[in-house]
Amino acid sequence: MTTRRGRRSPGERLPALLLVVALLLVAGAWTLTAGAAGDDRLQQAPVVLVGPDVVTAAVASEVEAMPGSELAVGGTDDLDRARARLADGEVVAVLVIDLAGTQDRLLLSDDHAPARDRALVAQARSIADARDRTVVVERGDRLSAAVPAATTTSLLAVAAGFALVVVVSMVWGPVPRTFRRGVVRVAGIGALGVAAGLLATALASPRAGAVVLAAVVASGLVTLACEALAGLRGLLVAAALLLVLPLPLVLAGDPWLLAQPWRTVTAWTIVGAATDALSPAVATTTVAWRSGVVLAGSAVLALLVLLSTRLVLRRLAREASPDDDPSLAPAPWRRQMAVLAVTLMASTTAVLTVGLPGNPPPVAPRVSLASTTECVGPGKVDDIDDLNRIADLRATDAFQGGDVGASATLQDGRTVWMFGDTLRGPDAGGARFVRNSMLVVAPDCLQVVVARSGGAIIPDRDGGVGYWPMSVAVLAQPGYDLVEVTAQRVRTTDPDDPFGFENVGPAVATFVVPVGGVPQLVGTTDVGPDDADTTRPMWGAATTLADGWLYLYGTARPADPAPGTGFSLQVARTRPADVNDPSTWTYWDGATWGRDPADAAALIGATEGTSQTLSVFERDGTWYAVSKRGEVLGSDLVVWTAPAPTGPFTAGPPVAELPSDPDGGLLRYMPLAHPDLLPEDGDVVVSYSRNSTDLGAVLEDPLLYRPRFIRVPLPGPSAS
Repeated sequence: MTTRRGRRSPGERLPALLLVVALLLVAGAWTLTAGAAGDDRLQQAPVVLVGPDVVTAAVASEVEAMPGSELAVGGTDDLDRARARLADGEVVAVLVIDLAGTQDRLLLSDDHAPARDRALVAQARSIADARDRTVVVERGDRLSAAVPAATTTSLLAVAAGFALVVVVSMVWGPVPRTFRRGVVRVAGIGALGVAAGLLATALASPRAGAVVLAAVVASGLVTLACEALAGLRGLLVAAALLLVLPLPLVLAGDPWLLAQPWRTVTAWTIVGAATDALSPAVATTTVAWRSGVVLAGSAVLALLVLLSTRLVLRRLAREASPDDDPSLAPAPWRRQMAVLAVTLMASTTAVLTVGLPGNPPPVAPRVSLASTTECVGPGKVDDIDDLNRIADLRATDAFQGGDVGASATLQDGRTVWMFGDTLRGPDAGGARFVRNSMLVVAPDCLQVVVARSGGAIIPDRDGGVGYWPMSVAVLAQPGYDLVEVTAQRVRTTDPDDPFGFENVGPAVATFVVPVGGVPQLVGTTDVGPDDADTTRPMWGAATTLADGWLYLYGTARPADPAPGTGFSLQVARTRPADVNDPSTWTYWDGATWGRDPADAAALIGATEGTSQTLSVFERDGTWYAVSKRGEVLGSDLVVWTAPAPTGPFTAGPPVAELPSDPDGGLLRYMPLAHPDLLPEDGDVVVSYSRNSTDLGAVLEDPLLYRPRFIRVPLPGPSAS
């Protein structure tokens, strides 16, 4: 019961005391758990990796699988887009992977988040250390007008609005007796907000001033509303909502150092909304909406509560006796208003949360990765007979036969083999023939690399253009290899004719191969426009690395060659890291390196020249070119020697005979050297492709379409 003077009995004060105790306990528990939340550990902070999709996807998967991973990682191949996301606050850092070197770049925003930055740098260096790489830290310049310590600034603005109401209530009482006095209190909050906003504008930026103004006004009005609903006890409720609830964010200093549910809860407080509005994250749609909803919505809702309580007080004043104090009238109306306000706030929050536009993905979607077939044990390999035994192993559906067979050795000891037109089994799915395939061979394991699409490992281009591999070069990097596969672009002109195709230009396909991992295609670069002109060199017919350069040999032949005419040989070079940028290539003109491919000199003439695809390598200071003279219809396997990669090349006598028999349907062609395979002084292992002009015979017996191996002697340097 309430006395005539408005005093409450001890029994009526008990619920209020219990409410105060409960609020204090909740605030204390929240504060204690907040201390555990802000421990300088990142909590699924969004980071984007910049590099080829297959590289970033592989690294992202490894990072997220690491014990104690603290990042949500994805990738993009667009550095400008990554910088834009960093500027917009969609991600907190950008890690640029340098495939050509061992030093990666960590891009951080200049947004005054030292704890978060320390955690990001530590995590990035941990990732790099695991791969024997280093990280250099760079900062952005996107926050020249931002407010330092956004969380602290937001907290001070909210505390100012709250403190003003507390002081006024202590001096003039908790609830204004007239509407005019209520308007004066609201105007006072507005005046304080304007003053604080002007100060923030002078110290930082107009945006900072607007945010500080909104935070002061919103917090002051919410405090007035709580006070109107619960009297002086409402100040305790306001303190919990405005100052205690965002405490985890204040202690952590950055939302990405907060675990759930603190990150989500604090984002919907006035301090959290003001912090977001002061940060670059306000540029993202969801964050901008949330900040606006919280700041403006809190102020509007508080005004509605103040007006509603004013109307209720007026009604109670009319109904009360002259001796009653309306401000101390029975409390049920306050409870009803509190329930109404809480219900309205919860409903508004739920509707707005569901209706807000979704955040764009913080990182690009993952790409599909290639896989490998089950291991086939090749058995012991000691000599040429063992190699040919392996070539006759039982076929799998993924690989039954193929030509070319260019190889290179990875840093982990495995060998990558690239094949051209590949016959697959009927149960492989998709076409029986694909333009190319890849095998990875370890001493105890032979596997076919299978593209996720089920097609060629270097996928066909639009317009019916596929890629026939020619040569393979490996660029070893700490933790992975870059495998550069040069290929010729080929278009079928007559599917019923074994020679019904035309070569329309060279290309370079880049694979990344983690140590012990599965090769993944990074991308394919076409060199020059499609053009079937055979007088234009097919660059990459052979490649070799030496002295920090990647040498790309090109082959060309006259437009109307006489029978038995081979291909001439030219050479270009570039730094290995620039192979996918043909503008960096230079061409040997017989005396010096120049920029014009038309000036490239013939190192070997087309008359009695090489095959279209061949091998060039260096051993003990001598350069060797290994090829079948006269292309498919020739017979002589010849080794040319030279003192330098630029020649002059001198042909030695034939070292083997590889005749074709077109009338009998047998083709022997494209001999390729494998200097790293079973190396011996004075000779080299050579493979050559076999095929039949009868497709039905090949389908019936795929062994007809397998390479064979021989060992041939190498001429001495005196032959140069």
